Amino acid sequence: MQCARFSFVALFLGLTLSAKADPGDTTWVQTYTWEAQNNPATAYDSPGRRWFEFPSQEDTTYRKILMYHRLKCFEDGTAGNLGFACGEWDYLTYNYLFEHTGLFDSTALSHPQYLLNDASFEEASLILQPEGGAPVDTVWRMLSTTSHEFVEGSTTWSQLAGVPMNDLANTALEDQTRHQWLWSAAELDSLGWAVGDTAWRMSLPRAGNLGASSVDRATLRVRWTATTALEGIVTTGWTTLADGPIVVGDMAWSWDVDFGQPLPREADMNLMVDLALDGVNVAEGTGLNVQTFLVPDTLSQMCNPSSTGAPQFVRMDGNDRMEIDPVALLGIDTTITLECWVRGDAAVLPTNTTLFEGMNAANQREVNVHLPWSNSRAYWDCGYDGGYDRIEQDAGEGILEGRWVHWAFTKNAETGVMRMFVNGQLWLTGTGKDNVIGEIARMNLGGSWNGDVDYYGDVASFRIWDAALTAPTLAAYMNVSSMDALLDHPHADDLRGVINMDGQDGEATNQGPLAGWLHGDAGRRTFSPREAFLDAVPAAHRPALILEGGAEPLMAVGEAMWADVIPVPPMSVTTWEVEGNGVVWTDLHYGWPADLVTSTSMEWGDTLSTYPVSGEVVGYNNEAFNYWSEPFEIIDRYELSRYITPYGINLTLGPDGWAWVFDVTDYAPLLKDSVELQCGNWQELLDLKFAFIEGTPPRDVENVTAFWKGVHYLNNWDATILPQTYSPAEGEEMWRLKTRASGHGFGQGNNCAEFCYNTHSVKVNDTQQWSWEIMQECADNPLYPQGGTWIYDRAGWCPGAPVRTEDLELTPLVAGQDSFTVEYDVTYDPHGNYRMEGQIIGYGPANMAHDVEVMDILAPNDDKLLSRVNPVCENPVVRIRNTGSEPLSSVTFTYGITGEALVTETLTFESPLAFLETRDVELPYDATAYFVGDDEEVLRFEVRGDVAGDLDEDSSNGWMSATFRRPPTWQYNSLDDNRMIVWTKTNNVPGETTVEIRHANGGLYWARSYSEANTTYRDTIVLNQGCYRFTVNDSGDDGIDFWANNDGSGYVRLKKVAGGNFKVFESDFGKSISQAFYWATNLYSGVDEQPELGGDVAVFPNPMQDQLTLLPAGFSGQAEYHIHNVQGQLIDQGVWQAQAGRQSILDASDWPSGTLVVVVRQEDQVWTRWVVKE
Repeated sequence: MQCARFSFVALFLGLTLSAKADPGDTTWVQTYTWEAQNNPATAYDSPGRRWFEFPSQEDTTYRKILMYHRLKCFEDGTAGNLGFACGEWDYLTYNYLFEHTGLFDSTALSHPQYLLNDASFEEASLILQPEGGAPVDTVWRMLSTTSHEFVEGSTTWSQLAGVPMNDLANTALEDQTRHQWLWSAAELDSLGWAVGDTAWRMSLPRAGNLGASSVDRATLRVRWTATTALEGIVTTGWTTLADGPIVVGDMAWSWDVDFGQPLPREADMNLMVDLALDGVNVAEGTGLNVQTFLVPDTLSQMCNPSSTGAPQFVRMDGNDRMEIDPVALLGIDTTITLECWVRGDAAVLPTNTTLFEGMNAANQREVNVHLPWSNSRAYWDCGYDGGYDRIEQDAGEGILEGRWVHWAFTKNAETGVMRMFVNGQLWLTGTGKDNVIGEIARMNLGGSWNGDVDYYGDVASFRIWDAALTAPTLAAYMNVSSMDALLDHPHADDLRGVINMDGQDGEATNQGPLAGWLHGDAGRRTFSPREAFLDAVPAAHRPALILEGGAEPLMAVGEAMWADVIPVPPMSVTTWEVEGNGVVWTDLHYGWPADLVTSTSMEWGDTLSTYPVSGEVVGYNNEAFNYWSEPFEIIDRYELSRYITPYGINLTLGPDGWAWVFDVTDYAPLLKDSVELQCGNWQELLDLKFAFIEGTPPRDVENVTAFWKGVHYLNNWDATILPQTYSPAEGEEMWRLKTRASGHGFGQGNNCAEFCYNTHSVKVNDTQQWSWEIMQECADNPLYPQGGTWIYDRAGWCPGAPVRTEDLELTPLVAGQDSFTVEYDVTYDPHGNYRMEGQIIGYGPANMAHDVEVMDILAPNDDKLLSRVNPVCENPVVRIRNTGSEPLSSVTFTYGITGEALVTETLTFESPLAFLETRDVELPYDATAYFVGDDEEVLRFEVRGDVAGDLDEDSSNGWMSATFRRPPTWQYNSLDDNRMIVWTKTNNVPGETTVEIRHANGGLYWARSYSEANTTYRDTIVLNQGCYRFTVNDSGDDGIDFWANNDGSGYVRLKKVAGGNFKVFESDFGKSISQAFYWATNLYSGVDEQPELGGDVAVFPNPMQDQLTLLPAGFSGQAEYHIHNVQGQLIDQGVWQAQAGRQSILDASDWPSGTLVVVVRQEDQVWTRWVVKE
């Protein structure tokens, strides 16, 4: 009996897609569908966790259950909204089943009595009421002063010229205020300030008491603009002319601000002036009294960030959050707007952040914003219904960090529209988002609900509306924060709450319905007058403009010191109590460490002085209290299979997708009635269905036990993957251990566990029974070419393929024992992890003594997973399994093309098959219709296998058929030529490439290797009529064109003599690529009468130094090599085990320099090559 010549290892897990078994009836169960996932209503998200109805199995037995896992690329949306129809990366995919046991349990829990900054501690000493108020650090910063002397004279442009005093008003410019004024180009013209004239000083004419006065810091900024009216504080585009102290003496008539740079008049532009006052010291009153004109309120505005109730901001630096009172959010269901001002920390962003997150009572996300994630994309999630609706988009640094930006996030579930707005302008819209917003039970601002993702930056004026606000409304009110100013808002009745962050550090923030309790050490800050912009109010007066300039004055530059007072944020202390089956905080305080020392320092780092904080010290000695969680149902998770998605860039899976078939018969007791599954992910569309094939199984499944679940790290393996002891239940007589391990992580040490070689082993009752190398060949994946590094071997998996499952039969080792122990071990490494699953399946006795199952037809078969081999010229290959308890030594096969005469052969095996052992069997077949004819015609090949001697006990599992297509027929129009050109262009490493032609019976017809890089080879081959297979092998397993190496690019084509191609081969093919073909010609060449060629051998590099590589093409087995010098003297010799397409390296370090002759001999074949050693 001849076994199969092709290797089908690790390609199949069950029945291939195009194969059909018979005659048992089959019940199909459809679960996840492409249509459900390829749908805007599901946000093109993962299939999720769902319930499905399966057969009850009460009155019907099933011999086999198959799971069809079919993937295809998105049609309407994109994978993960990342812009690719198929997912970009190789992601883990778990196919999970959850068994609801009906049993309930509770978990013993403990919780500290206190949390300090939301974290546990043992002891702490805090000062809750520091003497002198909240502690501050002082940093002295250097400011510059400028004083001008107009030695060449000057020109003054003044609005006071000729104006009666009765037309002027006395207006106080208060301390801690920011003022903005606008003068039109016409007004500037009326002063006589011509285009091109340069101003060097601005004077504010004084009014009232003219005693000596000063301002500690006056910041004067200007900008030219086409704007004709002020509508809210302008925050960008300014040029700073002065930033330092100003002083006036007794009876001085004006405040003079000298510029550090010139201010030239620009044509046809209006002048906007920004003045911020910080530290006003006057002889009388509280502000600078200046002479002003009454003007329209569109020409003057101001804001005072230090006034009572003025908005502040909170600075969050990680591990901070503001807890929102969810009571204010009750009733929000179809519409919502959340808005705030943010200024991201440019030193940290972009990184993974959460601006806010609100969860329902089941801990499912209802509202959430990532601003941004580490990929610099902004995400807005809203409404949960098996998954949440999401919109997202790339966001640049300009709107994420370093400056204040207003963001608003809206949703209207009735219209299905979600939007994001930036500074009152529409930034992103998503449609089909109709998930209703569920009741928000918990919400944080400044971080995720569970505290694992924080926000880094400043947040101000946060508010929530029970309405989807529009761009005009947002723009009109985004600069408004006070409650009084919001009373005339068109949606004032829909306002659920505002948090303006006001209050003092060390006090709880409780602002209306949203409350806003700070946890952590986030500090509230007051806007300085230089950066204030919220709640600006129009002003009725504008100072009289007086500018002085002309030729560049003599400038005296000085220095002044400015004390920047920086509050030290307190730490939060919460007191917790047990409430039912949970815990709640009942008290919240803020304090500073008792050993805190504040400092006064220079801005460049020198410390001038330090001050310990004093006050009553409160000690906290923490204790833990114990409680029980809410009772929960015990739900056991079982992994049915695991799959790794392909690299999806530029990948197409076709309109019908690709399907992988898994034999899940071992999980039969779980696959009945109502079943909860969680399968697939968001990388590709998933169609998942189950086939229940009626009949008698080889043995009944009595029990499934799962363990070793989840992620386990190599550096802690022995502590987490513990030995498992199993006690068989009544009725169990056979057992199998199933293990599924896939290695992940690389970039350190040995690149474990994804890319490192690692030995895995299993002990049974402390004795090792199995051991294997986990690395898996990936360059022969039938799904190719993929994007990414799809060819690289990996630990137990490949991109675009199932994770390998080891089925280890325990029965001979443990039969008759009351209990037994299994243990799983791997080679230690400090890096990397394995996703691990272990299961023991308990079975009853074998149901039959003599039975054979035809499991699959491997060739011919047009299933895509067999496309590396099919179509074929070679004999059919079937996979059989002994499903009887007695050894299987002989099988009678009846097979052939459906509709043609069938062939019957009885094959006897030299090595009988044990119970459940599988074998790939080659069936002799030479029907002309098998390979001659239309290669587009869909044919069906069928096969029946029965235990010889009429001993087969179940005929229902012995028949199968598969559709297939013939190999292409290649010929010249008149059949008057029998030549074909093998046209090969090598890449940078020609020694990796070999090609060969073989007869249908496997005999070698022609082969060759290549030695010159980047060279085109043209070999004309004469073929007689018949069926052949042409194969390109690459010993580097990286094809002849792969993006992630330095091998360069090449190609292989089979060309016609007169022009045109028979076949152009894909160059990114990994390990090998082949094509079977039927060659039709009326010519006959005597070449077939010659002895069969023995192949070829390449030697390289040439010239070489210390090593010489031999690469055989078309032959394998023991071979000899002899090295001679040009005088014929023997220099070296040896024997090596040649393997076609695989390199062998000879040590040439002791060979003499010069020209050498390499003679390779295998039986009667001799190859002679000349090389030069340098």
